[in-house]
Amino acid sequence: MTTLKTLNHVAAGVLQAFLGRNNDVGGFWAFGVLYGETSAPDYSLHLNLLDASAAPSTPSSTVVAGTYAVFLQRALHAKGIGLDEIEEARVDVRFNTALPDRPIHPDYHGDPFVCTVTLRCRQGKQAVMTAVGRCWRKAWGQSSGRAGQRRRVEGDAG
Repeated sequence: MTTLKTLNHVAAGVLQAFLGRNNDVGGFWAFGVLYGETSAPDYSLHLNLLDASAAPSTPSSTVVAGTYAVFLQRALHAKGIGLDEIEEARVDVRFNTALPDRPIHPDYHGDPFVCTVTLRCRQGKQAVMTAVGRCWRKAWGQSSGRAGQRRRVEGDAG
């Protein structure tokens, strides 16, 4: 039987990994790339981690959905939860959005985003983890990859 505490732990792990700087696509932070592939009016992204699908379905969002579907499977397995026990597993991101009443570190730059991970088991228990942050849209050709991003970030801090 899956406990809510364990489900919360897995959801928090998925959220932290997804927000992390090691979440990259082609050497660029995935958030900037995914933001660059979303469009108005809502600038949203939805990943289904059970079937590794994404909406909108773009090359980068499909790669990220597949990566985090595998991440989820490993995290569940580590906690003794079978994938068949999970009814819903999704990541929802809204870019360029009004932020809830949560402070964002003053050194962060870019447009605000809200990222939510939702896991629901067949027993009806549901874990929802949300984080806010900021990122820039990644325009192709803007920099040469991870090294270019690192230099730009260091330049922002100084």
